[in-house]
Amino acid sequence: MSQFVDSAFVSLLADPRAALRPPRADRDLAFYRARLDAPMAAVRGPAMEVTEEDADGVPLRSYVPEEADDEIILFLHGGGFVIGSLDTHDAMCRAFAAETGSRVISVGYRLAPEAPFPAARDDARAALRHIAATRSIAAIAGDSAGGHLAVGAASYASEAGIAVGALALLYPVVDPACATLSWDRLRTGYLLERDWMRWAWNAYLGSAAPTQTDIALLCADLSRLPPTRIITAAADPLRDEGEALAAAIVAAGGVASVDRYEGMIHGFASLPMLTPRADKAIADLAGHIRQHSR
Repeated sequence: MSQFVDSAFVSLLADPRAALRPPRADRDLAFYRARLDAPMAAVRGPAMEVTEEDADGVPLRSYVPEEADDEIILFLHGGGFVIGSLDTHDAMCRAFAAETGSRVISVGYRLAPEAPFPAARDDARAALRHIAATRSIAAIAGDSAGGHLAVGAASYASEAGIAVGALALLYPVVDPACATLSWDRLRTGYLLERDWMRWAWNAYLGSAAPTQTDIALLCADLSRLPPTRIITAAADPLRDEGEALAAAIVAAGGVASVDRYEGMIHGFASLPMLTPRADKAIADLAGHIRQHSR
């Protein structure tokens, strides 16, 4: 194990069952997802009021902290577009709501390969329109593949004239090529495996071209994104593409900052039981959201 990985993750990374690998062709996807989702769904966050609603058939879960303000944080969960759910990110959404004092609304978008692109993108847009019709949006946030969808939703908001105060991303998925230096150096042994990510991208893309601008984010018009904060992890193969996204936003004339968390692995913000830096990352993004709330 590389010396730059925090000791908190040694046991996790040493367990071969923890590595993300594509399912066998004969594996039932529901069983596969249930096995991968269960550990994250078991994490507990702060107690608060939780309600359910939907946006034209898209399930939404709302987290309401005590003395909540009037603004909404739209949250899109990670999972490579193929796993993850409202339940896997329940604790993270509770933490965001507690830290910001704002209501967090999490989106239960459709998953690939059963529902390839543009299904998840369209569900995120439907949720955005539904919320913006009656409420003010403080921020759009997301982790991993949810970060990718969050960027797309923020771009769509600017086109649709929907005001969004901030964009907050945890180790976002950015580029279908999976060909950065961090992917080359960390392609295996760090939880997120390159063969899994390429399988996930192929499942999500379906028949779509990987170069179109609402898929390959570095080719998109990033100039009208709201102020963006990106957190990356040093031992995450997605590290370089997340940092490239921040640089591309700045090059396009936007506002973006990035902070690399040394010693951390992909998904660390979902592991508060292993590292206090999970809570620190949520607090960091919450501060960014509060700073840019209207």
